[in-house]
Amino acid sequence: MTVELDLQAVAQRTDRTVEEVQHLIDKAKKSMIPLGKQVSVAENGLTRFFIVTRQGVGLIKTDFGRFHQFDFSIDDAWGKYSVLFFGALNDDLMPIFAHQEIFLMRIDSGCETGQLFGDRTCECREQLLLAMKTIAAHGEGIIMNIPRQDGRGLGLPFKLATLRLQDELKLDTVEAANAIAPNGVIDIRTYGGIIGILKYFGISTATKINLATNNPDKAKVFAENGYAVADYTPIVIPPTDLTREHLEAKQEYLGHIGLIQPKGDHNENIPLEPGIAPPSDDAQ
Repeated sequence: MTVELDLQAVAQRTDRTVEEVQHLIDKAKKSMIPLGKQVSVAENGLTRFFIVTRQGVGLIKTDFGRFHQFDFSIDDAWGKYSVLFFGALNDDLMPIFAHQEIFLMRIDSGCETGQLFGDRTCECREQLLLAMKTIAAHGEGIIMNIPRQDGRGLGLPFKLATLRLQDELKLDTVEAANAIAPNGVIDIRTYGGIIGILKYFGISTATKINLATNNPDKAKVFAENGYAVADYTPIVIPPTDLTREHLEAKQEYLGHIGLIQPKGDHNENIPLEPGIAPPSDDAQ
């Protein structure tokens, strides 16, 4: 079915001129044309070139405000990246950074079980929502999601197998991963693609980064590429009976900071989204 768009009616409805309406339609069409750039990235002592391609960009309306969502592809191990930017875009659909001296960002590795399907044995969904809330309250910032980094980069089948071991053998997340990890390596994630996107957006190394994370290891790739992480913003979710052991293992063995604190030190009333409460201790 084809419906002819009445530009004059749209102009009246939106209080714009016909020319402005046509310009916005043309810009939307332009946003779907892949736009790639080649950038160099250093990680783990090696430097390589990536092709960073913006596949699309649009506006999403969330419980925490309006975010611009970018769909990127990069010719690295992960392929797909989703970027949420809270702020304004220029006419070329590139972020306008009002705070050039320092900006807030979070790297968010994929978690299909928790973020998409609501598994209560991790706090990944709540972390993502808290990061969005924090960035919106700050007034500007970026979340870079790498959806194919399930299982700390070892893949969704690996992640699912560790969840079964955690349930059946009462192992924590690190024990379960070590039990079945190939070559004993339980985290193969890389973050060079994040640097590629920063360079794609034209973010200068003179701009310092406030990294929203509980894992200081994520700062290493920035230092290798001349970016300074000047501050950290914790993204901590209060533990439940289902997440406490998971968080304790991440804090004790993986170097995450501040996940388990004395009762009362957390913000116990983190608003997530209407109709969805934080995970309860007896969630099944």
